[in-house]
Amino acid sequence: MIARGDGRPDRRALLLAGGRGALRLSVAAGALYVVGTAIRRGALARPLEESATGVLRPPGALDEPEFLAACIRCNLCAEACDTGCIRLFGPAEGRHTGTPFIVAEERACNLCLACTEVCPSGSLFPVEDASLVRMGTALVDERLCVSLNGTGVCGACHTACPLKNEAITQGNRNAPTVHEDACVGCGLCEEACIVHDRKAIRVVSGRSFA
Repeated sequence: MIARGDGRPDRRALLLAGGRGALRLSVAAGALYVVGTAIRRGALARPLEESATGVLRPPGALDEPEFLAACIRCNLCAEACDTGCIRLFGPAEGRHTGTPFIVAEERACNLCLACTEVCPSGSLFPVEDASLVRMGTALVDERLCVSLNGTGVCGACHTACPLKNEAITQGNRNAPTVHEDACVGCGLCEEACIVHDRKAIRVVSGRSFA
């Protein structure tokens, strides 16, 4: 409590203190708005979020423990990326900070493999043939896929697949079947999926966020 010499509250001091508090709140709110806008526009890496699909790393990534130990956070893989799909985790993400990842539903890997050629640490090892890449495996949610739940006819995932008729084949109404032994996990099918609220086909990497 702010008081005068006689012990009664000083109204002017209270008003000034309240004004300073409101100003601080206004500045903080403005800062949060700027950061939020930057994240939405892709200027900052998104915070790490728990996901059943796991962390999707670029092609040629070592197994997760070895990858995290070997990656020197140099950003060369992101700079070499043809499509700009490689992002870097932000400073609040602990041991993941500065390491590359991909959000396939927004921008998938086109398997140019340039990232594996510039990596100086061996955390992304060179891959001679794109068909040998193993970033993860695409899984289809039959409840969401319009070709499987009977609400439409699509085939976008099959069209986008760089190994069509090997990694993804089609059945009745263009219903997709993923063949795990051939799927490279590039995520082009996920990016192309026409289901927007939650993709009907998603790449699962098996790499933990923990």
